Amino acid sequence: MIHVYGIVDELESLPSVGGVDDAPLERRQVDDLELVVSEVPREEVTQEAVLRHAEVVEALLSNSRAVLPAQFSRPFAGDEELVAAVTAKASELGERLQRVRGCVELGLRVVTPAVESSPQAESGADYLRARLDEEQRRSRLVAALHEPLARLSQETAGGTAGSNGFERAYLVRDEDVAAFLDTVRELQAAHPELSLACTGPWPPYSFGAETAK
Repeated sequence: MIHVYGIVDELESLPSVGGVDDAPLERRQVDDLELVVSEVPREEVTQEAVLRHAEVVEALLSNSRAVLPAQFSRPFAGDEELVAAVTAKASELGERLQRVRGCVELGLRVVTPAVESSPQAESGADYLRARLDEEQRRSRLVAALHEPLARLSQETAGGTAGSNGFERAYLVRDEDVAAFLDTVRELQAAHPELSLACTGPWPPYSFGAETAK
């Protein structure tokens, strides 16, 4: 069985780290795409296997100009299944690989102050208006945080929002990472009532097409 870690471009050398179950990493060419894979004896999903997959992908990011990470999933039964799956999506995967070229993923998590109570209202209509006003306020706040970061990004993904905050992922060119982090610090200073956490840089998991199935 064959486990896929990702598709790479301009890979200098295979990382020295072993793959899942310490299997040696290998290069596989499918159409014009270069994949990094390893052979595995079983489909078992363990925490150790997931962490090793992530470790390999991060090492590939250091050794390549572009990495399109594969999500951890069941391995392919063999070369024939792998080639068929990748060939069917070769055009999409090639485009995605170029879009993440020279980029990393940065995440933003924002926690807003908890609302202590429901809006006070004398009628149902007043209550709905108060809720609408609160939602509009939140939307303006999200836009105020998101827009300056989006301008420094090639793409954004996610946008998960809840009553007490939201999360987004940003695809950022290597040369713009410092400016992105500076902007996060400026936004935190401008909104001390919020808690902003920037994570990464990571391989661009949120911006890769499904390379496996």
